[in-house]
Amino acid sequence: MNETLIISIALIITTITALVFIRKYFMQKSEMISFRKQLNKIRTTDREQPLMVASFGAPSIELAKEINALTADLKKLAMEATENEKKMKIVMAGVSHDFRTPLTSADGYLQMIDNTLTDSEVSEELREYLDIVKEKVSYLKKMSDEFFEVSYLEAVDKVELGAVRFDTVLSNVMLSAYNSISEKNLLMKPEIPEEKLLVLADEHYLTRILENLFSNAEKYAVSYISVNVSTKKDNIRLKVENDVSVNTNFEETHIFDPFYRGTGRSGPGTGLGLYICKELADFMNYSINGHLDKGIFSIELIMPAAEALA
Repeated sequence: MNETLIISIALIITTITALVFIRKYFMQKSEMISFRKQLNKIRTTDREQPLMVASFGAPSIELAKEINALTADLKKLAMEATENEKKMKIVMAGVSHDFRTPLTSADGYLQMIDNTLTDSEVSEELREYLDIVKEKVSYLKKMSDEFFEVSYLEAVDKVELGAVRFDTVLSNVMLSAYNSISEKNLLMKPEIPEEKLLVLADEHYLTRILENLFSNAEKYAVSYISVNVSTKKDNIRLKVENDVSVNTNFEETHIFDPFYRGTGRSGPGTGLGLYICKELADFMNYSINGHLDKGIFSIELIMPAAEALA
């Protein structure tokens, strides 16, 4: 009888102990799942609420305190890093501006000297040297202008967008590029609707994108540049296409990387043109992509129509 009672009591105690440990295990497991979900929200969102503890166990509370302290420190470091990066970008924009100012002056003086001197006043050799200096200064000025634009873009937080006549901007850019394209005996193939086309844009940024697209096409084209504009219900699409030499190749994933240039071309260039296009397109929430297929390189720019957002 006594043995049976002792065994029963032992079984009851063992069962209770097991139930306590099982309950504690599932509570801790539930706590860890809750921690994981909360940490995921803290990591992937702007959540400011600290880590919450479902149970009042001392280990869980202490762990939550340490995690909250670590999270606060990391957020502070991230904010400081963002602020320092912004300051650095502003400094770089200022430096690039100061760098291009004397280049602009030098370019102006060279133009003045070139216009002042007559062919009889300078030897053929001196004229050749002068042309080389002009070419190099012009290249440096263009490079500094692009570097300044990149630095400025990275330092600006936002830009005001409004309805812009895309057809007018495109026509102006094409007219500006006409002479240099003709000098290279390239055929221009425009397919543009004869209608008013309004896009949501900053006109200066839109102009810069188009200038860079035509400049890039001009550098790589062998015989033609095709310009196609199509309209959808809520967007306007521009496709600039050109043939390239058999030796030219691009890695499509790197087309819009800074300083990236396709193989098979050795002419002057900074490799920033398409990078600036991508930065400006992203800035205005446009979509831009490039593709090379069977010797044909194309870039498509998709812009929201202003009417669609009215």
